[in-house]
Amino acid sequence: MPIHIRLAEFGSDRAALVEMVRANLTPSSNDKRFSWLYQRGPHGAARAWIAFDSANGAVAGVAAAFPRRIWLEGTEGIAWVFGDFCMNPAYRTLGPAIQLQRRCIESLSQEACEFCYDFPSEKMMAIYSRMGIEQRGTLVRWAKPLRIEQRVESALHSRVLAQGAGLLINTVLARQGWKGTDDVCDLAMHAGRCGEEFSLLDSQLCHKPCIRTLRTAEYLNWRYLDHPENHYEILTARRDGILVGYAIFSEEPNGGGVADLCAVEEQAVIARLLAGVVEILRRRGAASVSLRAGDSHPWNRVFERAGFRRREETPLVLHVLSNRLQRLKQQACWHLMQGERDS
Repeated sequence: MPIHIRLAEFGSDRAALVEMVRANLTPSSNDKRFSWLYQRGPHGAARAWIAFDSANGAVAGVAAAFPRRIWLEGTEGIAWVFGDFCMNPAYRTLGPAIQLQRRCIESLSQEACEFCYDFPSEKMMAIYSRMGIEQRGTLVRWAKPLRIEQRVESALHSRVLAQGAGLLINTVLARQGWKGTDDVCDLAMHAGRCGEEFSLLDSQLCHKPCIRTLRTAEYLNWRYLDHPENHYEILTARRDGILVGYAIFSEEPNGGGVADLCAVEEQAVIARLLAGVVEILRRRGAASVSLRAGDSHPWNRVFERAGFRRREETPLVLHVLSNRLQRLKQQACWHLMQGERDS
């Protein structure tokens, strides 16, 4: 089955891209998601590729890459995160899949970008391995338990006993973890859109010898507040009225998740923000709070001190395309969190 691959046109190929992703990857794929993710991103439009069966014209697979403007050694660069890779069931063999992903990487290699990255599934990791692209790190899920009633009830088989024991254990859990101090900053929920103060904070953090996604107000509004499916909230940290950090989080079934965390390089501010989010979700009845961060994230020690514990890991693939990134030893000191994913 000879495969032909071409760059997708978002006008004529829109329906095919949406349907392939919906049928083979996520039921949330629709026109609204496509417009948001592929066309309206503040860092530029996405790229997408379509693989066809040359014999009958059937769509064999699709793949996409989404641009991310980054700070790298104090100057701007471009990275691409892969996503929405899926194959028609009739073409789910390594040959067509490798051919499609290789075309994606070759196309982006011709552009001025620093690196491409992905969080591949086990099957996708097999494709990268056959291409000679190795895993360069992991995205770690950190979790902090808040309520224990459900676990106790399953062990004791008694709701009454679970409520009594849970009350005691929950009180102990609430006291665990470093929370910073009240005088380090003032916390408040942010209402409305992100404004210029968020862009100003981002510009103040760009000169560290590490990798950061540009978290301007425009990007934050698009990535979180305009998300077509998920609802995010923002907890801000201010000192003398000046924004010094924020945490972006969402409620999930039986818990909550921190999607992004940005702050001045003061561990007490980071701990205070995490404690603030934890307390908000605790009051809402969440059983746990989780966050995802790269294994080289410089704040991993703070997460641990705040009472979060490492759980499962997702592979990180990084394909380096510039000498600047080589000097930083690939993903070292990368402020990578859940928000750096494609959607």
